[in-house]
Amino acid sequence: MSYSKRLLFQYIVRGVNMYSCVLAVVLIVLSCATDYPALVGPKAAIITTPASSTVCPCATLPVSSTSSPVSVTVSQPVAFDTLKVPPPHFLPDGGTFYMNTQVRLTADTLPAGAVIEYSVDNGDNWVTGQQFTVTSGGPILTRIRAGNKLSINRSALFALYFQRMLIIGNSIMNHGPAPELGWLNNNGMAASAPEKDFVHLLTGRLKALNPSMTVTLQSGGDFERQFGTETYSLDEFKETLQQLKPDLILVRIGENIDQQQVAKRDFEKQFRQLVDYLANNGQPVRLVFTTSVWDRPQSDAIVRKVAIEKGHALVDLKCMVGQGQYFASQYANSGVAAHPNDTGMQRIADLIWAKIQ
Repeated sequence: MSYSKRLLFQYIVRGVNMYSCVLAVVLIVLSCATDYPALVGPKAAIITTPASSTVCPCATLPVSSTSSPVSVTVSQPVAFDTLKVPPPHFLPDGGTFYMNTQVRLTADTLPAGAVIEYSVDNGDNWVTGQQFTVTSGGPILTRIRAGNKLSINRSALFALYFQRMLIIGNSIMNHGPAPELGWLNNNGMAASAPEKDFVHLLTGRLKALNPSMTVTLQSGGDFERQFGTETYSLDEFKETLQQLKPDLILVRIGENIDQQQVAKRDFEKQFRQLVDYLANNGQPVRLVFTTSVWDRPQSDAIVRKVAIEKGHALVDLKCMVGQGQYFASQYANSGVAAHPNDTGMQRIADLIWAKIQ
């Protein structure tokens, strides 16, 4: 190759390399501009928790706290950290506390016209306020907002402990030995052992937070079968409420409610009275209600409606209805076999725990 041809070839190679470098820089810039929006947004949290594999897809989300809000805002797709001020601090800054703990929010800098907000549902909704009362566990977010400008979020994780729990239930809660049915245990029917029923599973988790916590069981079978009759009175719970003074009440009933009597005996009115009776026992109490694991559509619809309307925790167990893997088919007696097996008891405990915490 002649000298002039070699010189021309070198110029061509250099030109190609320079073009490649410029093209690479342009692609990098475009890539950054494309990826950045995925990292921003008002719902970004400092602390994240892994999704639980034990939560039924039909279960409703828990509400983590109550307060006296000034206003409520719904998240909008605004730019992240446009306010350029530090987010508020939690006092106390997360941890394990007794229910109804007061939490304050303080800001190092609060621009003119700005407000402090917090969210108990991972940023879906924001409440304006500088304090709130924690009534159930979970992550809580806080930020500062001035018009459409936002600070970054700060997150704190709260867990609650209780002193005295009352469980109102039926045979799924506890059933003594019934040899004629092939049932020989004294625990939640048909768990294979006491430590396998939902009561003991829940108790273990609660005692891990407060070893001195007590658990009292009381049958709700009379309410299930006799609600709305002249012979039934809610005073059956009066002595227990007065002596125990529970700060956590779990109402885990529904299977024994005759669906043909729901409208005739006005189950909605009777259930509302039960909820109010339990809620007004003279001291702060957290109420948790569940639907049935059997097909009880009419009464379950009322339980959902009233519990949500009155702001109490609802554990919806409809995803267990008719699912054979959750029931004790190993028993010959159909009544016992219709009860949750160990897997079903674990699922009930997990879903209730998610609402308590």
